[in-house]
Amino acid sequence: MRRAILLLAALGAALSLAATGCGGVAEQAGTVPDSASLAPADALAYATVTTDETSDQWARAEDLLHRLPGAKGDLTDEVARALEDEGLTWKDDVAPALGPEVVFVVTADRKTIVLTKPDDEARLAALVAKSDEPIVQTTVNGWSALAERQEDLTAYRTALARGTLAGDDALETAFEALPEEALVRAWVDVAEATPQLGRQLGQAQGVDLGIDWLSAGLAAEDDGIRLAVGVRTPGGNGTEYEPTLVSKVPADAVAALSFGGTQKMVDEIERRIPLQDIAGKVEDLTGVSVGGILDAFSGEGIVYVRPGTPAPEVTVALKPPDADAVWQTVDRVAHRLAASSGTTVRTTTEDGREVSAVVTDGTTVRYARISGDTVLVTTGADGIRDFAADGDKLSGSDAYRRAMEAVGLGDRTAGFLYVDVDGLVPVVNGLSGGRLSTDDEALVEQIDAFVLQATGTGDSQTLTGFLRLND
Repeated sequence: MRRAILLLAALGAALSLAATGCGGVAEQAGTVPDSASLAPADALAYATVTTDETSDQWARAEDLLHRLPGAKGDLTDEVARALEDEGLTWKDDVAPALGPEVVFVVTADRKTIVLTKPDDEARLAALVAKSDEPIVQTTVNGWSALAERQEDLTAYRTALARGTLAGDDALETAFEALPEEALVRAWVDVAEATPQLGRQLGQAQGVDLGIDWLSAGLAAEDDGIRLAVGVRTPGGNGTEYEPTLVSKVPADAVAALSFGGTQKMVDEIERRIPLQDIAGKVEDLTGVSVGGILDAFSGEGIVYVRPGTPAPEVTVALKPPDADAVWQTVDRVAHRLAASSGTTVRTTTEDGREVSAVVTDGTTVRYARISGDTVLVTTGADGIRDFAADGDKLSGSDAYRRAMEAVGLGDRTAGFLYVDVDGLVPVVNGLSGGRLSTDDEALVEQIDAFVLQATGTGDSQTLTGFLRLND
């Protein structure tokens, strides 16, 4: 769309991204809003943005911004400058022209239609008139519709008459993954949109991402930011597993990525990607087959980061179906690294356990078997000892428990990412060789943690993200 329509979209996106939040209790499953009747049944995308400044969403968002040092002022200044460049102000020109909701529709012929019910029709007309490029306007089902050309509106009306997304089963399933109340909710027909994109890029066969549709929502809650994403993958590669390794991760970890039940995904990678074309190069480089590398990640695993000097510790724990085979793969890679570095793999005994080590690019990498079924690789001098010991663990920390409660982590999951945001400050300072600015450090320290969890089996999966602010 041209500048005025782009301005509406940019403002909605900026306000939503800066102001959204999530609380400590999972949101009610979303339902399809009435405005879905404004999207033709063959639309490529549909999005709704809450622009009602009196709504609970905006009130919560404003409260969150006040709790982040400088965030509200920075956002206000950025929006004001953007509007000033267009000769506009939010209060006098934009807010009255938006109404309580703005809807974006991308039609089957890739035209964007913007719809709203302005508080003041004259203000919307005045806003449109200030555009540098022509914008046409009409009324559709009581909504003001904006487009680049009259032909776009005519085609949009014709498509709408053939049917709408209201009552569409796929849209209903997609919106169930999203919060009921949100600043932004959107849906994209990926299966239809990506082949068109591929053809535009000159690919005769188009693009196949293996995704049917994707939905996303951002919602403001009492104590942080919530992101929800729904996705449907025909053929159903989603699996869940019991995350057992996190109970071994030391409590001072500042980031952890858990994965498991990935055999279906590994099989899909082998099916979709011509691995035989790269297998030889990979084996020449690492000394192991592509299949061996994929097998290492076919069971449960976790990657985590802990503060360290001079560099943070990175540890990978793998609990594969065949621990013996994965151990041989890791050992083979270590010996290949040692040979290329002109060193050797050293094996010692630590707490009665065999620990091997190799130095590469100035970093010592240690690896060992834990309890027979787990292979551990770490850059930390105490990484193996602390993982195997019975000391304080990440899963017992208050920040971790609060974050996981917010996304509803249960006995089984399809994977999750956890980040202790304020705990990252010393890690970032160590990596950068300096310190964050006072303002940046104050902002980061106001954020408790971020977690992103995947759930669902079969065709449909949900990603739920949570950014929690400190009390």
